[in-house]
Formats: sequence, C-alpha cells, structure tokens
Amino acid sequence: MSRAQTGAARENARTISVIVATLNRAALLDECLTHMARQRFEPGDEVIVVDNGSTDETALVIERHRRTFPAALLGLTESRPGKSHALARAFTVSTGDILAFTDDDVNVSDTWIDAIRRAMADPTVALVGGAIEPRWEAKTPRWLQLNPDRYSRLAAPLALVDYGPNVCDLGVRTAMGGNLAVRRSAMLRVGGFDPHLGKLRGTLLSGEDHDFCRRVQSAGLRACYCPEARVRHWVPAERMRLRYFASWFFWSGITNAKLDDRDNARPRSLFGLPLYLVRRFTAGLIRAPLALCAGDTTKAVDLAMDVAFAAGYAANRWGFVNLDRTERAVPMGDAA
Repeated sequence: MSRAQTGAARENARTISVIVATLNRAALLDECLTHMARQRFEPGDEVIVVDNGSTDETALVIERHRRTFPAALLGLTESRPGKSHALARAFTVSTGDILAFTDDDVNVSDTWIDAIRRAMADPTVALVGGAIEPRWEAKTPRWLQLNPDRYSRLAAPLALVDYGPNVCDLGVRTAMGGNLAVRRSAMLRVGGFDPHLGKLRGTLLSGEDHDFCRRVQSAGLRACYCPEARVRHWVPAERMRLRYFASWFFWSGITNAKLDDRDNARPRSLFGLPLYLVRRFTAGLIRAPLALCAGDTTKAVDLAMDVAFAAGYAANRWGFVNLDRTERAVPMGDAA
C-alpha cells in the first residue's frame, strides 16, 4: 500500500477515544460513566478519564467502572490545574482516530457514539458538535425562558446547544466541549485547546471551545453540527442565579478582549473599546430598566448581560484584570 493509500485508510478509520476531564464530582462522574457504558463500542474504542486533582472518591469510581466497562477504560491524573491541560494529557495516550470530548456532568444518549461515527464517515468533516440539553436541578426562574426549539444566548452560561434539527456547517457558531468530536489528524494540525482561554479555578474564562472551532475552520477544515449526537448537561440551581449569569458574561467579555488582543483585531474604538460594545453598553443601561418596568424580565436580563459583557471587555482592556497566563494552545505534534 502506498503512503497516500495508508493516509487515506487512516483518515477513514473510525476508532474513537472518548475523553472526560473531572474534578471532585465523583457522584456526577459515576452517572456519566453509567450512561457511557450503554454505547455500542467497536474494537479499538476506549474511554479515558483524567482526574485533574480530585480529593473525593473519583479514583474509586473510575476503578469500579473499569472492572465491568464494555470497552477499555483508562484513568489518568493531571496535576496542572485546568481542563485544557487534562485533555492534552489524555491525548498523549489516546489511540483513537477520532477524539470525542464530553464532561463529567454530562449524560450521553445511548446512540451518541453511533451518531459521531456516522457523521465522521464523511471524510470532509473534521469536527462535529452536537446538541446539549439541560438536566435541571431546580425549576428555572421566570426570567430564564429558553425556547425548547432553539436556545437564545442566555443558554450560553449553561453550556446548552441547539442549532436546529438538521446537519449544518458550524460557521461562526461554537461546538461546546461537553459534546465535541474531532479527527486526530485535525488536532495534530491545529493544536489542542488553548489553556490561555480555558477555565481556571476562581475564573469563568470560557473561550477555549470557540477558539478551537475557529482554528479548525481557519485551517480549511470542515466543522459541522450534528443534532443526532445528543447529550444532557447537569444544570445546578446555583447556575440559574442572576449573579452567576452576570459573572459569566463579565468573564466572557474578558475572554473576547483577550482573543481580540491575540488576533490583533482593531475595530473602530472609543477609549480602547469597540464602538459596537459602547453602543451595546449604553443601550443596555437605558433599555434594561425599561424592559423590567414593562414586565419583560427575560428581555431586561438579556440587555443587562450586554452591560456585564462590555464591562468585562473594558476591565481587561484597561488593565483592571491581570491574569498572568502566557500559555498558548497545547502543542499536539509531539504527542501522537
């Protein structure tokens, strides 16, 4: 077989490495692995769980599932804090042609891996993102009204995704790390998730998924949304509070400022702030109280989040937030 034929065969091979990073969520991880065990695994598939510094019974949960798991189940540890580091650690030992990422607070559907495998059967597809539905711990507040057929941006802090019933190219949209699969060849080409943008304890930085999807497509590779690859994400009551939402959008503003700085984006600005953000900030300050007086709490919250986002962007741009984090995308070329 020629080198070109060998490469084509490798590209069309479909073994899957499922990768889960976890930290002090033994009970949720137990439920996650219980659902994962219902998948129709094929020879060569594996599940890798990376413990990112847990002090609870995480190791015991992994070992208990390993004894009866229907596919190879490997437990690793990564001492460097941060999900991106944990995922990079898993990559160094993974063997799958496709890397499928999910989170420890996610329950995958019984046909999740089947849906990923079908989507990746198209050799033009390098990345697949799927739908993420909520598992509510408590009743949602009145202001958090989400259309079940298509989520608004207020679903973003809860990591919920629904881009419609049909397969489509992602474009500017983001596949969330709780339900994302990518070819090994694409990961080697663009590098891993950027720890400079990922969450660290004490922050809500959350741009690594968006950045990764953008880098994949900037490399000329195709990224798709596959609604059949469905998972359900645990939404604790504490994340349905206005304080959490305001904090999340504030940190989202910081994240976007960092992305603009890194990419040398120079939109028209006023005092270092893009004019579109100045407009959104001003409109939010004026219109949010009006919407609240009119009884439209959902609209009022949505407008208030514009204010929080712009404030976060300004905090980073004006030096009020100093995160001494100089890492960049985790290199993958030497890890295969």
